Amino acid sequence: MRSRITCEKDISIVAQSACWQTWPKSAQIYSRLISDLTRDSHYLRWNGLRPNLLRMIGDCSDARLLDVGCGDGWLLDDVRPREGYACDIIEQPKVRTEWKFEIQDVRYLSYKDDFFDVVVASLVLIWFEELDLAVKQIYRVIRPGGKMVIALVHPYFYRMGEPNSQGNFVISRDLSKPFKIGDLKIGGVAGPLTYFYRPLPDYLNICIGAGFKIRQIVDWFIDMEDYLQNTQNGMGSNILRTGKVPMYCFIECGKE
Repeated sequence: MRSRITCEKDISIVAQSACWQTWPKSAQIYSRLISDLTRDSHYLRWNGLRPNLLRMIGDCSDARLLDVGCGDGWLLDDVRPREGYACDIIEQPKVRTEWKFEIQDVRYLSYKDDFFDVVVASLVLIWFEELDLAVKQIYRVIRPGGKMVIALVHPYFYRMGEPNSQGNFVISRDLSKPFKIGDLKIGGVAGPLTYFYRPLPDYLNICIGAGFKIRQIVDWFIDMEDYLQNTQNGMGSNILRTGKVPMYCFIECGKE
């Protein structure tokens, strides 16, 4: 089965989602963006996002794994679980047929209770307001002893300011208060999308409140020497970068 929306309630909720309205076109642009070797988005995925996710997920050769907000399914191709499931809010024809793909909203998953060994939410929890609903759903579908792995653009430093010419990060927004940015474009081209900012403790406390135990948190910083060397001095990015503050945050949570 390639896609499924499970009930009229799901259809209504998804149809009203800002991501549902804008993501189909944006997803195509984003896919080209991260595949373009002249853009720094490719560097950030392959040097920051991918290796840290793989380390935190670990060996999945005997695991049933779900990738929520899966995009083209690249993660499943890398981790090669025993059983791979993927879902997104739009059809993803590039996901291999060997992985079980469905159209689903992470806030209203239809999978059975205690079904997965691992659930990965990579760069997806930042795109909607109802974080608590999503985390509760993920907790429900993970078996006892399983885990959730989250990847985020770092809450305190993503679109909260910008580096100056000396590479120092200048904060221009209030880090203490949640808010949303309604016209965000990834890499300056993919969008507009609505990004929901919330302080890092909000993510941790919602995970704990759902029943998870926080196992580890990892921040990833850009190695600017390597970055400049491998992106031709940042060519292809209209965003200043710095290695003095983290770009990504990774969180591993266990269900006991």
